[in-house]
Amino acid sequence: MSRRLSVVSFVLGFALLLGARPDRVTADEAAAEAKFIAMLKNATLKGTWAPVQQGKLGGDKGNDSYRIARAEKIDDTKWAIVSVFNVQGQAVEFPISATVKFAGDVSILCLDNVRAGPGKANWSARVMFHDDVYTGRWWETAQREHGGTIAGTITREGK
Repeated sequence: MSRRLSVVSFVLGFALLLGARPDRVTADEAAAEAKFIAMLKNATLKGTWAPVQQGKLGGDKGNDSYRIARAEKIDDTKWAIVSVFNVQGQAVEFPISATVKFAGDVSILCLDNVRAGPGKANWSARVMFHDDVYTGRWWETAQREHGGTIAGTITREGK
């Protein structure tokens, strides 16, 4: 009887282990996600960009600006970053599919081969967010020489 109980306990324990979800969001991760959502709600990212060509960083260019309506979590790591573009005098919301990863309270947005903006190019990027500051690297997916770095601060409407 004791051997049978041991086998049953082992099987039940193993089944529970398999059923455990290591990708379940912890309280710290939930707080980081909530902070990321709040940071990008009605946000303007304003800063500079610099081209990167042949492995060399070019001079900073000013007046780089992006408007974000909100960040929406789709599933474990997939998000929609709803950007706002001005099209013929009208504000148009456009969701951009992204992966967001968290390292403590730092959010890292990953774009991989995403069509965004006018033209036929697809883009990739890695952008880090922390305490209303962002910095990152972007490039045209098919032509890595067409890209650069970005950095700046984040403000929100009414703040």
